[in-house]
Amino acid sequence: MNPKQFRHQSLGLKSIKIVANNEWRAFKHNKGLLLSMLMEPLITYGLLVMALNENLSAVHYAGLTISYNKYALTGVLTFFMTTQMSQAMYRSTVDKEYGLLAIKFTNGVQPWHYITGMSFFPMIGLLFQSSILLILGGFTGGIYNIGLLLLSFLVLLISLEFWSALGIILSTRISSYEQRDVVMTLLFSPISYAAPTLYVFNSHSPFIIKVLSAINPLSYQLKAIRTVAFGIFNWIDILIAIVITLFMIVIAQFILKRMPLTLSER
Repeated sequence: MNPKQFRHQSLGLKSIKIVANNEWRAFKHNKGLLLSMLMEPLITYGLLVMALNENLSAVHYAGLTISYNKYALTGVLTFFMTTQMSQAMYRSTVDKEYGLLAIKFTNGVQPWHYITGMSFFPMIGLLFQSSILLILGGFTGGIYNIGLLLLSFLVLLISLEFWSALGIILSTRISSYEQRDVVMTLLFSPISYAAPTLYVFNSHSPFIIKVLSAINPLSYQLKAIRTVAFGIFNWIDILIAIVITLFMIVIAQFILKRMPLTLSER
């Protein structure tokens, strides 16, 4: 049968459950990854942010005056969100390398079902790390308002779909785990630190930082998360975060629909 014909078959929403269940099993059996995810909040927030909190004054943000650790906690959340992109890249690369992507597509999994199901692995990872961060924030006074912070998780998870879709797109151009590591190294630091994750922009900020922030999708996602977490509720910021996520999902679906189906990497 012509491979193009397979793309018109569909298992429906059942395929999302099948893909997500496979990702769940892969997640819970990866003990080394769980340990790594556990250590990241302890190091990033427990050591770095709390050390800076002792030496920095209160932060003025959107008319509010809050302690530094409250401000930085939301930035740390986005650190975890962007690093989860590597998990989407890793899992999609495995699928492509061993022909699982072709098998899934030729058995009725549509591209958008695949994108949704493959997001389950990074979503569980993000929620796991966020839970650890919530505990740390609760003990250290780093939570502005627990109800608002939990509500901001909705924006966080929507924004995660952007990075998961981007990770899947990149995996279509990556043929080895070494390439994945290089891509993550080149992407993660500029993206994470060119957004106001652990610092606040002001009129004295370097021009190049302002330019990088303006073209950085994380800046807009972080602004949307903070507008909810701090009770500001600027709906334009939230809408921007939703729109750029939908845009990336559409691009990912477009690429997956047109990529060749092979049972093994050449």
